[in-house]
Amino acid sequence: MKLKIHILLIFLSLSLQAQLTIKGKVVDEFNTPLPYVNIIVQGSVKGTTTNDNGKFYLSIEDKKAATIEVSFVGFQSQFFNISSKTKNLNIVLKEEANLLEEIVLVTKPKKRLKKKENPAYRILKEVWKRKRKNGVDLVDYYQYKKQTSIEIGLNNLDTTYIKSIFEKDYNSIIDNINFDNDGENYYIPIYLREQVSKVYGNNKTNQVKEDIEAEKEEGLNANGFIFNRISNTFRNIDVFKNNVNLLQKSFVSPLSSNGFATYDYVLHDSIVKNNTTLYNIYFFPIRDEDLAFKGNIWIADKSFSIKKLKMKVTEGANLNFVRGLSFDKEFEVRNDSIYLPTKNVYEGDFTFVDKNEKNKGLNIKKTNVFDDYIINKPLSDSFYDKKIEKTRPDQYAREDSYWKEKEDGEKKATYQLINKVKSKRKIKNLTGVLNTVSSGYLQLPVNVQLGPLWTTFAQNEVEGFRMRLGYRTFKTKDDRFRLTGHFAYGFGDKKFKLGAEASYLLSYKPRITTNLAYQNDIEQLGSTLLNTTQLLGNSFGSTALFSRGNNFFLSDTEKIAVNFDYAINNNFHFGVNLIHSKIKSASPENFSVSYLDEEGNRQESVVDAATDIYFTYTPGRLVYGLGVQQKFGKNIFPSLVINYHHGYKGFLKGTHDYKKIQFKYNHPILLGKFGLLDATLEAGKTFGTVPISLLSPIPGNQSLSLVANTFTLLNYYDFITDTYVTTHFEHHFNGFFLNRIPLVKKLKLRSLITFRAAYGSISNQNRAINDDIMNASNTKNNNYNTPDRIYYEYSIGLENIGYGNLRFFRVDAIWRSNYKAPKGSIAERTPKFAIRIGVKPGL
Repeated sequence: MKLKIHILLIFLSLSLQAQLTIKGKVVDEFNTPLPYVNIIVQGSVKGTTTNDNGKFYLSIEDKKAATIEVSFVGFQSQFFNISSKTKNLNIVLKEEANLLEEIVLVTKPKKRLKKKENPAYRILKEVWKRKRKNGVDLVDYYQYKKQTSIEIGLNNLDTTYIKSIFEKDYNSIIDNINFDNDGENYYIPIYLREQVSKVYGNNKTNQVKEDIEAEKEEGLNANGFIFNRISNTFRNIDVFKNNVNLLQKSFVSPLSSNGFATYDYVLHDSIVKNNTTLYNIYFFPIRDEDLAFKGNIWIADKSFSIKKLKMKVTEGANLNFVRGLSFDKEFEVRNDSIYLPTKNVYEGDFTFVDKNEKNKGLNIKKTNVFDDYIINKPLSDSFYDKKIEKTRPDQYAREDSYWKEKEDGEKKATYQLINKVKSKRKIKNLTGVLNTVSSGYLQLPVNVQLGPLWTTFAQNEVEGFRMRLGYRTFKTKDDRFRLTGHFAYGFGDKKFKLGAEASYLLSYKPRITTNLAYQNDIEQLGSTLLNTTQLLGNSFGSTALFSRGNNFFLSDTEKIAVNFDYAINNNFHFGVNLIHSKIKSASPENFSVSYLDEEGNRQESVVDAATDIYFTYTPGRLVYGLGVQQKFGKNIFPSLVINYHHGYKGFLKGTHDYKKIQFKYNHPILLGKFGLLDATLEAGKTFGTVPISLLSPIPGNQSLSLVANTFTLLNYYDFITDTYVTTHFEHHFNGFFLNRIPLVKKLKLRSLITFRAAYGSISNQNRAINDDIMNASNTKNNNYNTPDRIYYEYSIGLENIGYGNLRFFRVDAIWRSNYKAPKGSIAERTPKFAIRIGVKPGL
């Protein structure tokens, strides 16, 4: 048996060594490095291009010798025979005079040219005229095949690190590991995902249908979704729009009709090939710190269609964890008017600390190949209406024979290396750390995770120092059942608390989930207005480690809740909650929630037996996973939540009959180079007479950190309402101002402003039953108030604070309006100015 295994390993080793690996540099006759030079293996589609420094690396599988062609527009092509002895090539390309019928060389001027003086302007102006309708938009019907691959790997690895991974297997594996793009260090793939689909379009009815044919993945996605999130950095990169949305920021497209305000364009040269003139235009950001790209575009004359585009984000843009992002697009021109995408290659290089090229990083490469185009072949209307949605993780899994037909030598070698790498302890530990950092959960050897880690410690006046141990079951991100919960202990009140929620996916299609929860814990009910699907209380007010003032305003809550959620589609949900809660003050001597019942007796607790009926609508939101708990992307999308809450008196010992209608609308708006405006509007009304525990406090924030949709200079329960409207506006300028200030721009800071306002009222009936604690005509015992005049806060701030790639801190200086609270009220004791720190990790 050992002999057979030994022989098998020998053959496997020999098969993996049947490859050629070369690296080199391409320069012109003046020893100037040439970027974007094509290096192609003759008789195949295998190839690469040189980087900005003219360097390249190429690995050729299943060959002992080959011929490569080195070509660049405007230069003579050269051919080289290579073998296993060939390791490094220094190539000098000479200009091809016969090929160039027309050449215009333009260098980037030290002084910017006016638009009409720039030769590139005439060409780009023709491109802008055709931007509204181009490519497949010019035909009535289209269909094509789309092949997508996403490869994730570790880059910039030296031999010492490789040895620490493979240890005794190092010598047998090193020859099978590819070099990085620089041709010096190594790259190891750890995850590969492939998808084949067919796309059908009907421009008459504006319908697009994509049918997935097959899917396959292999490697260490570590049961998390960080890889999905990072790879979706490259989702929907449409360069034909004026602005490209990337990482929740708006980059100015080089094809923008306002591009001359952001870019310097240089017409490098033009050539005539196959009776078509191709113009090569380079573009550079005027200011390196702006959210823009640098690269070049090939534009065909007559149709003024894009033949090829290469661009990358400048280092000055300074995105969290990003060392580099590049985008390549290729098009096929048909009939001098229709240009069709043939290939997209998006690549990202991510590092943790800084952008130093010597540091190890995580590389993401997403490739789309489009072929088998069929133009103007109509299909029935019902065909476009019938869309097949993915509902199960294994829905599009295909047999091995299907993939072997599509597998080339390079893909085969990649899969073989991933299978070797994924069992290595050092790689598993590294991907585990990545997922812990992204999710906050620590994976145990069994299918259980502990977390979120940042809620482990807290401090408040009721519990004193609080420790919390959270957990969840986790086998894969697509688990159909999940149990989530926590145990907590307060060293001040010396009490144990707990909460647990069981979730189960009843049906994949239609998607129906159910949740059952129990909680006996301390909650801060004055920190949020609307909550529909979070059955377990998890408000920041009771879990903050550092706070200002005294936080006695906590409720002792025992709750049983059931939720049913029906997904009309991924971003349109309808749900029902059944809730039974017993609520009382966690510190009666400091925080009163007492009220008068119908007989005039004072009560210290509330039993709320209620139902919720809600709708949530989030068009454009990215959704990850098919299990009971899905994850959501950080892309830009609006959201609308409408909730109807009904409390029942007498049912399950409920103490009050009332109704509450609430809605919340959030809409982030990208404003091009002017940044991002994030706007939120909330409103609600309670019908019926209820105690303070069932009313709607305007969300205060006594923690020392910034929390969305709260008022930093309000204490919890400063303002109590049964009818309210709040609004929050936050505008991020993304360097629009600070990038234009000398010296300051080197700090890479970004400015922002905020404005928040609240208005509310309360009925006389609700004042009456809460007269001991609400603002009544007798103000002797007045503790709480209502914002019957507009209360507002405004701030200015700086973000992108940090070092290197770790720039996710922000600092806000916040002021409040000249609101004069009634004498003796809690609101009278809140600060009028504060400085707060916020944290917003990237990706």
